[in-house]
Amino acid sequence: MLVRRGEEVLLVRRGSEPGRGRWALPGGLVEPGEEVERAAVREVREETGVRVRLRGLVGVYDIMERDGRGRLKYHYVTICFRGEPLSTRVRRGGEVLGAEWVRREELGKRELSRITARVLREEGMLG
Repeated sequence: MLVRRGEEVLLVRRGSEPGRGRWALPGGLVEPGEEVERAAVREVREETGVRVRLRGLVGVYDIMERDGRGRLKYHYVTICFRGEPLSTRVRRGGEVLGAEWVRREELGKRELSRITARVLREEGMLG
């Protein structure tokens, strides 16, 4: 979920694949029977401690990885929502290695996941 606070964006450092060790927008898996919107809000809170209100859809993205022979190893579909922070205190949780508000000018210095970099470019936050 894309959560902004002025010129800052909420990022987590991924603790699992895809993108282990890279900085990414918070998010995760949908539990059986859970609506995707509720899952997005829950995942942000679990990973960062920040409570959010959903404010619409940013986009839908495919994450595909192939092996050395070109065979598909995995295919994830990421639905990125926009969220409004209702709280701002961050505490790392879940499977993430870190969580923090990152200033716009610092984004280019982070090792970002491909989808996060794409979303931030599309939103005009990353050059």
